[in-house]
Amino acid sequence: MPGEEDVNVRPRRWNLLRWLAAAFLLVAAWGVARAVGAANRHQLSPPSRSAPDPGEMAAFEHGFTPQELYALVQAGRQETVLSDGSRVSLSLNEELQDQIFELFRRFDPPYGVFAAMEPDTGRVVALVGYRKGGERDPWLALKAIYPAASLIKVITASAAIERGNVSPEEEISYRGGIYGISRGGIHARDGRGVPKMTLEEAIARSANAVFGKVAVNNVGGPVLEEYLVKFGFGQHIPFDLPIETSHGEVPQQEYELARTGAGFGEVYVSPVHMAMIMSALASGGAMPRPVLVDRIEDKEGNALYESSPAKWRDTVKPETANAVVQMMVKTVEMGTSRRTFGTPEKTPLLQDMDVAGKTGSLSGWTPRVHFEWFAGVAPVGSPRLALAALVVNDDRGRIKGSYVGKEGFNTFFGYPSSMPPAYAKARGSRKWKESVRSAGSNTTKAKAAKGRKTGARKRGSPSKSAKKPPAKPVAVNAGSGRPAGG
Repeated sequence: MPGEEDVNVRPRRWNLLRWLAAAFLLVAAWGVARAVGAANRHQLSPPSRSAPDPGEMAAFEHGFTPQELYALVQAGRQETVLSDGSRVSLSLNEELQDQIFELFRRFDPPYGVFAAMEPDTGRVVALVGYRKGGERDPWLALKAIYPAASLIKVITASAAIERGNVSPEEEISYRGGIYGISRGGIHARDGRGVPKMTLEEAIARSANAVFGKVAVNNVGGPVLEEYLVKFGFGQHIPFDLPIETSHGEVPQQEYELARTGAGFGEVYVSPVHMAMIMSALASGGAMPRPVLVDRIEDKEGNALYESSPAKWRDTVKPETANAVVQMMVKTVEMGTSRRTFGTPEKTPLLQDMDVAGKTGSLSGWTPRVHFEWFAGVAPVGSPRLALAALVVNDDRGRIKGSYVGKEGFNTFFGYPSSMPPAYAKARGSRKWKESVRSAGSNTTKAKAAKGRKTGARKRGSPSKSAKKPPAKPVAVNAGSGRPAGG
């Protein structure tokens, strides 16, 4: 009967609704758990390893603790005397550290990070971490939470040249503009009206469309993953302070592989590691083992420990490394860093040496921020400084990593400082004067004058050192977000 049928159906429908509601709550809870886990992945606190592995660094056998080392780096100092009278010397260049920190303090971004080293010796000459408001935190240079963005293009290019039979001069067709990646564009064919670009120009202009196509058609997922490992991703880096392991996920689905090879994937790197990658390319493929503790002497001046240069790993063949570096020179000459570095006529640094570099720009985290990278090396052919600069900007960002990198080279080699492009046309304006005044205009002008004098006297010589007091670091949590720019 109809009445009995309605009575039997209603409980079944009710049970179905209850089951669907429970399933919905379960899926929602799973989603929240994933979101919380992703948010916690990007905590800006000290690296998870509190100290180097036992026996990793001989310096600690002489009574110098990791905590004392961190305090010394945080203070930006090069030397300290321990309680027993022994003296510890670090490889840090105090003036380089001071100038970069003052630059960050002048423009006050949410975060600023800078790492630099000597490619031939592995000596780390700068570890700068800045938090908005003027706080020092060198841990930021050791964190591998930052999306590598377009910096990964140097690895994709290395794999393409070495294993994909692509030369820097080879022209590659693309569709949809240089910064977009489309499924159809991955297999774009030559034809009338189809634009082309050489691999060299693609790395200079950071052309996502070209590198996405190269990653799929010339490299492939297994080879890209192999080259990430060659460059140290997923590998523990031996160092006097704990460096988080850089990591990357290489998808096999071709559209996601294209995005990853161009800089939109799940690839994260520490600034120190990025400086090591630049060092490897500049040194013919040999990646140096990074060094921070230079020397330890007893109170009589006798050496208890002294560092020595060592290779950490081989990455690519010398001819591959040289080709990628020469392509990166175009980034400064006519690519994404040209506006910042300017022409040789206006940039004394470029009058005396070639600079190779690569930029990277992405958006992510929660709340949303913008990552502005620059990694580079100079002089090309006889490298003396490799660096990685990162500015984590909000919507009011006024400087990018390329400007910080340029100022790092200027300071290290003794050239005069410069203004960022945003102020280059406003020389003498109230906006620029107020920016300089907020950082202490007398100090800035005096150091700039000193740089001009040093540069005129002897080009290419590292500058002298200056000391700055330490600041207390604070922990800030930042959630993850999918990159939104290239």
